[in-house]
Amino acid sequence: MIKHYFSLNYKKWLYTFVMLFVLGILLKYIAPGDCIPKGAPLVFWDYLFIYFSYPLVMILVIPIIYSYLIGDIFTRDCEGGYIEFFLSRISNRVSYFISKVAIVFITSNLLFLCCLINIIIISFVYKLPFKGKYYYEVVTCSIKSGNNIITPLAIQYGLFILTLSTLGLFILIVSLMFNNSFYSFIGVILLVLQGLNVVFRDQSKIYFSPMAQGIVSLHSPFCFYGISGIPEPTLQNFTINYSINYLEIMLVLLFAIGCFKIRNMNISRKG
Repeated sequence: MIKHYFSLNYKKWLYTFVMLFVLGILLKYIAPGDCIPKGAPLVFWDYLFIYFSYPLVMILVIPIIYSYLIGDIFTRDCEGGYIEFFLSRISNRVSYFISKVAIVFITSNLLFLCCLINIIIISFVYKLPFKGKYYYEVVTCSIKSGNNIITPLAIQYGLFILTLSTLGLFILIVSLMFNNSFYSFIGVILLVLQGLNVVFRDQSKIYFSPMAQGIVSLHSPFCFYGISGIPEPTLQNFTINYSINYLEIMLVLLFAIGCFKIRNMNISRKG
């Protein structure tokens, strides 16, 4: 199944890499904004974490690209006319579903790798220094806490993979229920809109937004670093541990729902 997926979607990955490269160049000029003092050199690590914490990237662009990559991993089997062969035996059904879950997980990892490679390429093109004075709160807060730069990178990787894998399982289950990727994309759009709303308007609902969990800079203590006065109470308990637990619970629930659905699916009524 995994080999079959990549043989059918290698062109999508090429297009994705190009889109991410263009996105990285745009963010090089747009994203630093108020994060970096005017005239100060942009350091590689600041650029990397600004990239992964930029709300429009993590809540809008990346989920849409990810949906483009895995949105049809079930419906294409139906359209190809061999879904009944795969699901004719109950024992094959869970294995089939697990193979799709594996594609969801592998794709989220490869998308992170594509983003990271593009960031490195753009950094070399623009000759961004790897050492210097850091300004972005994710980097400065981590260093101030006594951690090395690998710690926030590992946190970012974990949240990225968990967030996209949760989205991927959601897309897969909606496709199983309706045998149509159109409804999956509607669901993704609703999740994206809800994520944008909680980030830019009503942060009190951020605890329940799957998309917002992947933005490291929104989490405590990063979001409070360098801010004087009393921290915003809405985000005080929005920690990395909370998001990891939230996403892991979502993954377990979605996996259980998917296994139940695939075992009880009536394939005779499928197209």
